[in-house]
Amino acid sequence: MPDLPQPESNAAHQALSASTTARSWWRAPALWALVGALGILLVAIYGANKFFGQDAASNAPTDVTRNASPGIDGVIATEVPADQLESADCLQGFTSPLDTSTVVTCQTAHNAQLIGSFSLDGDTFPGSAKILDTSEKLCKSIALDPSSPLDAGWSYHFSRPSESSWKSGDRVVDCFLALNEGSVRISMLPAPTPAQNT
Repeated sequence: MPDLPQPESNAAHQALSASTTARSWWRAPALWALVGALGILLVAIYGANKFFGQDAASNAPTDVTRNASPGIDGVIATEVPADQLESADCLQGFTSPLDTSTVVTCQTAHNAQLIGSFSLDGDTFPGSAKILDTSEKLCKSIALDPSSPLDAGWSYHFSRPSESSWKSGDRVVDCFLALNEGSVRISMLPAPTPAQNT
């Protein structure tokens, strides 16, 4: 009878199996090392971009565009930061002197008005109590229109420098007159006289 091929020995399979296992062992850590290195690289790029990629100009607030000819809704500007409000602005949805506001014509329903601003003097911070007292006196000294509907439903609000903002040069007190409830359709300030317009 002819000689039949003999089955391969298990030794060859074991050698092949050992090299496959060795190769699989090498692939898995290398793959994870590559993924880890890419993750670290992405985090480093993101961090560098956050740290070095943005300059102060890109973080500066942009000026809000005011509508010189508001439509029937009376909206002049929305989302106006407190530092861009102008004296005599009538404000719709006012909640706080530091929040953004919607500026409307004074003939449009509104619940507050920026009635004036003052700049304080001095290099040394006078203290929170003194600033509060001075701010209240200044705001209450502003002449209001006697024909406007002033009653107990109004309250004064004001923004004023804090100790930390004083150190950076802030000296401005902004005075607001706000309704506790409801709205009006009139300015609380007297109409400018021709002499004031020049």
